[in-house]
Amino acid sequence: MIATAMLAFAVFISSAETRAGDDSEVGSVPSATITLSNFQAASVVIGQADLSGSMVNQDGSPAADTICNGYGAAAVGPTGVLYLSDECNQRVLGFNAIPSANDADADFVLGQPNLTSSGRANGANQFGGPQSPVISGKELLVSDWYNSRVLIWKKAPTITQAPANFVVGQAKFGPVNGTCSAKGFDAPETISVGAGKLVVADSDNARVLIFKKIPKKNGQKADIVLGQNNFKTCVTLNNGTGTSGAPSAANFSYPAGVWTDGKRIVVTDEDESRVLIWSKFPKKNFQAADIVLGQPDFTSDVENNNGSGGSGPPSAKNMNMPYDGVFSNGTQLFVDDQMNNRILVWDTFPTASFTPADVVIGQPNFTCGVANNDGTGCTAGTASASNLSQPTGVFQTGNQLIVTDGNSRYLIYNGM
Repeated sequence: MIATAMLAFAVFISSAETRAGDDSEVGSVPSATITLSNFQAASVVIGQADLSGSMVNQDGSPAADTICNGYGAAAVGPTGVLYLSDECNQRVLGFNAIPSANDADADFVLGQPNLTSSGRANGANQFGGPQSPVISGKELLVSDWYNSRVLIWKKAPTITQAPANFVVGQAKFGPVNGTCSAKGFDAPETISVGAGKLVVADSDNARVLIFKKIPKKNGQKADIVLGQNNFKTCVTLNNGTGTSGAPSAANFSYPAGVWTDGKRIVVTDEDESRVLIWSKFPKKNFQAADIVLGQPDFTSDVENNNGSGGSGPPSAKNMNMPYDGVFSNGTQLFVDDQMNNRILVWDTFPTASFTPADVVIGQPNFTCGVANNDGTGCTAGTASASNLSQPTGVFQTGNQLIVTDGNSRYLIYNGM
């Protein structure tokens, strides 16, 4: 294995602390940082029998220990319950504790009547395509992209097929439509909560919606829109007048991943191969971002930008279609660089555009981007404990990093 780069930080803990993005009332403070290394091997796999497995549903039917493509980050509830999206089985799997061994069985399931069922539906206890479970205080929120809605449970459930209490993006539970309005969504990919504020990547509408408080009723209006100049316009790369134009600091092509701590917002703009950062929480519609990662400026949109406007090999600065996965513990920033088959880690939260990452997971170095890297250089192989194939989510809990991998698995990395 190639010599590893290391990152290590002090631990910030206080009795009043809450993990960034998980506090429902007050601004989040930094959580413990995590020490990782390049091409680090995962310790535990969920969804496969072992760390070399990669088949959907382990090449069978849905079961308590299988995954058919997860999307977005994992979530951990106040009692330590782990929630994982299993999108193409139309369910969220619940584990009473984070597994410490491979091939663990889920303890309960949301969206299905049992752990062997699948199928789309749109009731309060069903999903079309769940992604991105999020815990805020005692609440659970799940993005249901296929049904163009977000479901909210007032208390994170721990029993099978518990119905949600509220729906956002639709007027009520049941028939669904994708719409462009202050109340509607069209295929939202991921969500995040910080300091009681809900942020939704309304992906097919090329915008991000902000709710100043977590909704307490069905069909609630958003308060702020990013990426569009009003709530009735939903065009890609809005030029400020309601028509499509070029990339800018204020628009999106396909915003897929979001993270917030209630003070900052980070958005992955997949089709533009960039990540946009608002250093202060936005207060108005169409507010411009302050920082861009993956590109040297806000008008560039080249895959694996070489810094001069051309497309080159992967590097510590560039990206190729970052997707649903973005997370911060308040100090470090984690991004899934999907088509480079890696997770990028910044050891301190970036404050300047085109800042290089410090650590890479899934590749032995920053210049490789192949799927399932075999560890000999830049050669594709089969799934292993160290590699990734189109990762779609990342989440930290304590001294563990959980990565949603396109090999129909979740990988757990233990900090060193």
